[in-house]
Parts: sequence; structure tokens; C-alpha cells
Amino acid sequence: MSRLIVLLVCLLMLSPTVALTAPAAGKQPQTTSQKRALKTVKPARSGPRAHAIQAAKRPTPAKKGGVGKALTPMDGSSRIGYLLMDIHSGQILEAQHDSEQFIPASVSKVPSTLAALHILGADHRFVTSVHGSGPVVNGVLQGDLILVGGGDPSLTMAGLMDLANQMQSRGIYRVAGRFLYDESAIIPQPNISDEQNEEETYNQGVSALSLDPNRVRLKWMITRTGQIQTQTTPNLDHVTLVAGPSSGTGPTLVYLGGETKERWQLNPRGARSGWDWVPIKRPGHHTAMAFREFCRQSGLHLPEPEPGRSPPNALILANRSSEPLSELARFALEHSNNLWTELIGIMAASRLSGKPQTTASAAKILSQWIHQQLPQVDWNGFHLANSSGLSSVSRITPRQMAAILLLANAAPIGDRAYAALLPVSGWKGTLASRFAGPDTAFRVWAKTGTVLYGKALAGYLYTKQNRRLVFAVFASDFEKRKAFDAKMGQHASGEISRGRSWNGQATGHINALVERWLRSY
Repeated sequence: MSRLIVLLVCLLMLSPTVALTAPAAGKQPQTTSQKRALKTVKPARSGPRAHAIQAAKRPTPAKKGGVGKALTPMDGSSRIGYLLMDIHSGQILEAQHDSEQFIPASVSKVPSTLAALHILGADHRFVTSVHGSGPVVNGVLQGDLILVGGGDPSLTMAGLMDLANQMQSRGIYRVAGRFLYDESAIIPQPNISDEQNEEETYNQGVSALSLDPNRVRLKWMITRTGQIQTQTTPNLDHVTLVAGPSSGTGPTLVYLGGETKERWQLNPRGARSGWDWVPIKRPGHHTAMAFREFCRQSGLHLPEPEPGRSPPNALILANRSSEPLSELARFALEHSNNLWTELIGIMAASRLSGKPQTTASAAKILSQWIHQQLPQVDWNGFHLANSSGLSSVSRITPRQMAAILLLANAAPIGDRAYAALLPVSGWKGTLASRFAGPDTAFRVWAKTGTVLYGKALAGYLYTKQNRRLVFAVFASDFEKRKAFDAKMGQHASGEISRGRSWNGQATGHINALVERWLRSY
């Protein structure tokens, strides 16, 4: 870990005005579990390299990159910042606007998953279980049946069927009490981010009982008499649809709320039939309905599900464990899955704090954990609105991101390096089609980030000269993003088209910069 101190100090010495302590938020009173988790990554405070750095008087000056002029076509309100460092020597190779704040987008998934992996452990598994509040007598459960969520992001229909089959194997054919679903491990919320439109499938509800990315396929047809006929897959009678006025603008579906069923309004746009994906806003109830259906197929008829809590002395009737957390984090990072990252982050923050969390409160707790590991870094302006990066208000500097990547490099995840969890250029995940040429494939292991008017890429480079570099690149246009949000741009195709055009230009600049680094170093 002494090498980590060398690299961080090099990073800090680039600016003589950098603060050497974390924000006051990191100094709040800690519980015993918090203190224990905060000790999982402890940098060495002594050693020959550390002493040599203390004696250093002047850092190696950073080189300015050649992309500044290339940004001219993106206009003056667009900014790009980056930092490139040699991991082994700690030398800053290039830097530009590296202390300025940018929108991290899904690059936020790196600090979130890094913290979660160390708090929970790489081998941690999330458990979904079925409890009974009374004994089983002659195949009858003398009490309530409770489906208990453990925040497993990978819970599927097959997993629920397995739980139902376990019930059948125990010979349970009737429940004398109620059928409850317990999602109390997480504070449920109908959206990952209130900034985003409710109808977007990537902005689904969050629950400790989440299922197959919390969405359904909704088909609809308007009959000659004006009635709407619908079919959902899976067909759980959880979603209803009402007709709205036909309009050439606005979304096809608008969420109207609902207690027992989720109600949506259809904008038919002149078409008499169609289909769309619908995000589930009350995942706990939806998952309970799916489990009820699988139990019915197995011969166990359950009453309508109700929210509730499993009593402390409940009997465990069935359970299902996820794959190890390291595998779940790898999938979340490779595919930039928002829901998976949020669930992982919330469960880790809940473990650290000892109580259920939301997406926003979990991100704050995980940020404080990162600050505690790297107290020498200036965290001024650092803000994660949630764990996944589904936000335009999160902020990070290239310098802060590089420090997090150095920490990840110095603290292996179980028996593997953190870099092995990231998308790989030309091969898999969100980098499968980028840097795919013979000289760049498998040389970029990094996390992508995208919101309209915000692009990012951060991770590790493996050059032909056998150098291993850490880098962070961000491009943002705060003025255009502010104007986009003010115009309700997410409901206007023209505004979205302009944002995507900007994103395409930014991606081109980032790609050119990284390719030059791979050639030059």
C-alpha cells in the first residue's frame, strides 16, 4: 500500500493549494459497524517510498494534452478535463482542467461498487427467502407466509420458481394466515432518480424485492368501439392502461400512480395498436404477485399479497442466494446497469449504517467511506446524487476520480484486480465496440458514462510499451444541460436529438485522446 501513498501524494502535489483533509461530512460520529468497515483499506503511513515523497520539494510538471484545439467545434460552453498517470512511477503524464468539476454519469458506478465490495466483501451473497410466522402442521402453515427481500439485484422469475418449488418440496399446500411481502431491507422508492422521466425503463422503482429489471412488456389495442385491450408479459394483472388524447408530442405512456395496480395513460398517436416496455414503480408488490403465481402452479393458492414485516422468530421455509457480489458488480459495471448498482450500493450503505437507506442517502454514505480511505485528497465539490450516476447534478473532478482508481488498484477485490471487473475495449460490455482495432483492443479497461451533455471515461490503459496508466476523462456542458432541463427536454425529440449530437462529438474527442495516449506511451 505504500505505493498508493506515493501516487496520491504525486497527485496532491500537483497543486500547492490542495486541502489535505476530507470534508466535515466524513467526520460524523460512526457506529461500530462503520468503524470496522472503514478499516478494510488502510494505506501504509511509512516506508522508504513514503519518506522519499516527504522529502520531495517539487512535483514533476504535468504536460498539457493536445485536445484543447480539437474542442473548438463543440463551442465555448463545453469543457473537457482529464488526468493521465503512470501507475508504477506516479508520474503525471498529462492533465487539463483536472481540478474542475464535471458530470460523472455512470462513472459514478466505480466509487459505489468499490466501496460496496469492501464493505460487504467480494464473496457476499444476497438472500431472498420465504418465512412462516407459525408451524407447519399436516401441510398447513399455521400463520402468515412472508416473502422477504434481501436486495438481490439478480432475482429472476426462475429464482422465484425455485422458491415456490422448495415450498412444494416441504409439502405445504395451504396457508392459514396472510401472504405478506417484506421489502424493509431498503426504503422503497418509485424511481431511481426524480430528475428523470418516470416512464423511462431505466428509471424503474427500487425495492429489496426487485425482479428481472423491474419492467414488463405492455401490448395494447384499441377496438372499434374505443375500448383498450391490453396484455402484459408477465401477465400478473399489476398494470392497467387508460386512453389519453392523441398527440404528436410527449411520451407514449404517462404514469398516473395507483395503490393496488399501477395505472398508465396511453397516447395512441393515431395508431390502434402497439407495445412498449413499462417500468414497475412498486416492485415489491409485483414480485409478490409473481411468486403467488408460481405457488399457484405448484398447487399452493395464496391470498392477495399485502406489505408487512417478518417477525423475528419466523421459520425459514425456503431461500435463494445470489452469485457472489464480485460477479454482480462485474455485470453492473460491464453493462452499466443502474438498478443493479443502486441495489448493491443501498445494501452496502445499510450494512455500514445499520438501517435501511434510499438511493440518495446510500450514495452519501458510500462517498463518506471513500473520503475516509483517502483523507489526503481534496474532496471539495465531490457529490454523488445516487450510486448509479443516473443524474445530471452529480459532480467529480478528474483528479478525484484518478485517486479513486488508484485506491481500487491498490486494494484487490478478493483474488482479482478491480480492473478485471470493468468493460474491456473491443470485447465486452459498454466498450465492446470502442477501441476495437488491433492496436487498441484489450488495452482499455474502463467505465463509460453518458447523460445528455455529459460524457465520461475512466479506468486503466495498457500501452504497447508495457506501461500501465490510470486515466479519467470528462466532457460536460452545464449551460446546455441546464437549458435542456428547463425546457423539459426529455419529452421533446428535437432537444434529445441535439443532446445526442453533442454526446457524439464528445465521444469522438474522448476516443481520439485515449487512442493518442495508447500510441504515445
